[in-house]
Amino acid sequence: MKNTTKRLLAVLSASILSVGLLAGCGASSQQAASADAGSSGSGGSSSAEVTEFTAYGVLDPQISAQQIIADKNGYFAEEGLTVTNQLLQSGTDISPLVSSGDAQVSFESTYTCISLAANDVAIKALSCTSDSGDTQSVVVRNAANIQSAADFEGKKIGISNGAAVMLAIRNMCEELDVDYDAIEFVYMNPSDQIAAFERGDIDAMACWEPWVSRAVALDGTLLFTGLNSYIPGAEGEVNWLNFNSTVQVTDEFLAENPTTCQKLLRALAKATDFINENKEEAAAIIAEAINQDEEDVLAIMNKNVYKMNFDQNFIDASNSMAAFMLDMGNITEQPSFETFADSSMLQEAVPELVEE
Repeated sequence: MKNTTKRLLAVLSASILSVGLLAGCGASSQQAASADAGSSGSGGSSSAEVTEFTAYGVLDPQISAQQIIADKNGYFAEEGLTVTNQLLQSGTDISPLVSSGDAQVSFESTYTCISLAANDVAIKALSCTSDSGDTQSVVVRNAANIQSAADFEGKKIGISNGAAVMLAIRNMCEELDVDYDAIEFVYMNPSDQIAAFERGDIDAMACWEPWVSRAVALDGTLLFTGLNSYIPGAEGEVNWLNFNSTVQVTDEFLAENPTTCQKLLRALAKATDFINENKEEAAAIIAEAINQDEEDVLAIMNKNVYKMNFDQNFIDASNSMAAFMLDMGNITEQPSFETFADSSMLQEAVPELVEE
């Protein structure tokens, strides 16, 4: 009974901790044993490994771009995999599915991986898939007359409670010597931020696309993102927030299906290359799959960095996110990077992407 109660608490906690996260941003896994001797994967494929499964993701071009392209362009099939993409409305829906064991393969973010690991859910990120830090933005009302970083002091910023963009604001304050405690944060969801922004109830809003573009259209100015600053006197590339989407599997799935995991990663690497080499075509494919406007999808994708590099930047960004979550009270203990990430499958599948 004690173990059952702990498990239920882990499921509930992981779900709650994901609220406020971007997108930023089901059916149970369909698995079937498949004889796969002589496959293209390295490491001795076993006939006990599954090649048919469900991959959970989000109706979002930041989180699920590669899994959509790998499906539509046949890259999964080329690796001998039959993958059913189950795309949900929000990333907050994925955590409880992972905790319950239904989502053995999923696409979300390091935030989700950290939340789950902090609640003793055994999961491993096999690779990052994109960095959407440039969509995590702060837009100021032109009427608020915020012309410098110091002008944020005493101003009201609308933001979702627990949103990762808060980390970008904190890092901006630290780098540009702004008193973080002098900023008044007003916690509200994105749609309420837009309404408050238009009314003038807040001086700025910290959010993500498509809300950022909507705020700019309401006589707003994009002042900085996680990766770029447009603040007068402090313009240029910055490293205030690397927000990585990830592909992850449960520890059980990884242990039982290493060759399948390698095939999955090779298919996603092909999809990543296609996206980077054919952005407009990729946007059209993804827009149709998630039923969104093609131009809107392309605008978002142009702000993302699609990559699968398992490098020191990925490690540092993940640890920074974990420390931020602990400081914000989103988790009670910071898990080590090794508890929620594993580069070994990527090292076998696409070794040039591992740069630890």
